[in-house]
Amino acid sequence: MTSPSTLPTTDRSPSKTVLIVDDNKDLVEFVTLLLSHHGFKVRSAFNGPDCLELVRTEAIDLAVLDVMMPKMDGIQVCKELKRLAPSLPVMFLTAKDDLATRSEAMAIGVCEFLAKPVNIDDFLNRVQAQLRVSQWVKNIDAVFITSGRDLKLAEPKH
Repeated sequence: MTSPSTLPTTDRSPSKTVLIVDDNKDLVEFVTLLLSHHGFKVRSAFNGPDCLELVRTEAIDLAVLDVMMPKMDGIQVCKELKRLAPSLPVMFLTAKDDLATRSEAMAIGVCEFLAKPVNIDDFLNRVQAQLRVSQWVKNIDAVFITSGRDLKLAEPKH
């Protein structure tokens, strides 16, 4: 990661949980400190199976995956995540930056693809943006109920 972060550290969605998955323990530690400093709850895993177990047992708002990992690569993990939690936003943060990998990632539902080393401010902005979009979708889902082809306003909760 490059460039010191100049983003303010206040009001950074403290209730949002970001899952970092990378076999590079130093990177996981750095990203954990960075996101924690900006008010996020952070969970981490060092391989795909551990990531999937966390998603099965905990509420995760965003997953950030590496592509090249042992046991399961990021593409395999993302496919399984989309099966387990279809609305979970998944970002890739990886050194494997080629057109074929980017294309496959987007085809399976990755919302952001960032190449290492990444600018810290850009990374934080994209994390924030994906969490805002995810919250917006949840809010829309809470307001509208799909009934056949008709959309109806849900009853307001008081």
